Amino acid sequence: MNLDIAGKLFPDPLTMLVQLTATAFLLYWFKRFLWKPTLSFLEKRAEYAERQLKDADEANLTAKALASEAESKLVAAAHEAMQLVERGKEEGQRVKEKLTADGKREADLKLQAAIREITYQRQQMDDSIQSEIVDVALLAAQKLIEGRVDEDSDRALIEKFMKDVRS
Repeated sequence: MNLDIAGKLFPDPLTMLVQLTATAFLLYWFKRFLWKPTLSFLEKRAEYAERQLKDADEANLTAKALASEAESKLVAAAHEAMQLVERGKEEGQRVKEKLTADGKREADLKLQAAIREITYQRQQMDDSIQSEIVDVALLAAQKLIEGRVDEDSDRALIEKFMKDVRS
């Protein structure tokens, strides 16, 4: 077995030169034709990614601003609703008090009218009763004393007697 280890470890200088020349040629052509388009593509891709991130940040800020505005509007609407409820309660209380006052005033007026009516009827009854008493007394006196005194003076005397009895 005859192995040439040195030949296997170190390549032939001509092969090495051809390999290096081919690699240099490929690097030259890569740099000349592919390097600028590749860099341009990568820069455009980076700009696109940055633009997307910037747009996303702006959209996020806009969304936060809109959310904050919506929350403040919600708080304002809730506050306004509470005020409307309070105004409704106050209006209801005012209406209740007005209706109560009107009802009380009307009841007082009816009570006063009823009292006046009762007083008037009582006065009428008292006058009627007094007149009937006078008539009955006159009739009784006339029957007792027929012919002694005239009717007008008897009536005046009985009315005076009735007034004295009342006082």
